[in-house]
Amino acid sequence: MIATWQLITVVLLAVLVGAAVPALLQLRRTLKSAENVLESTAPKVDRTLEEVSEAAARINRLGKTFERDAEGLQVFTDAAAGLGRSLKQAQSSLRIMTTVGAAVGPAIAAGLRALFAREDEAASRPGDDDGSARADARATGAPAKDQTIRVDDAARVGHE
Repeated sequence: MIATWQLITVVLLAVLVGAAVPALLQLRRTLKSAENVLESTAPKVDRTLEEVSEAAARINRLGKTFERDAEGLQVFTDAAAGLGRSLKQAQSSLRIMTTVGAAVGPAIAAGLRALFAREDEAASRPGDDDGSARADARATGAPAKDQTIRVDDAARVGHE
C-alpha cells in the first residue's frame, strides 16, 4: 500500500497546485493586460520616437547654423575690438592735445591780447602829435613828451 510519507507528499502537492492555479490565472490576466497596453501604446511610442528624432535633427541643424553665425559674429567682435582700440588711441591723443593746449593756450591767448591791444592803441592815438613824437624819440634816442616805454618797445630798442 501507500506509505505515509507518500500520502503526505501527494496532499502537499495538491495544496501547492491548488494555491498555484489562481496565481497562475492572475499572472495570465496581468500579462494579457500588459500585452493590450503595449499594443495600444506602440503606435504612440513609435510616433513619439519619430518626433524626438525629428527634434534632434532640428537641434543639430540649429547648432550648425549657430556655429556658422558664431563665425560671422567672430568677425564682428574683432571689428568691434579694433574700433575700441582706435577709440582708445583717439582718447589718448585727445588727452595729449588737451594737455598741450592747456600748456600753450595761455601763451597764445596772451600773444593775441597783446596783438589786439597794440592795434587798439594805434587806432586810439591821435594822428600827428603823439605818433610822430614817439617815432622821433625812437630814432634819436631822446625822450619824447608823454612817452611811456612799453615792453615791446623796450625789446625792439634792444635789438636795433
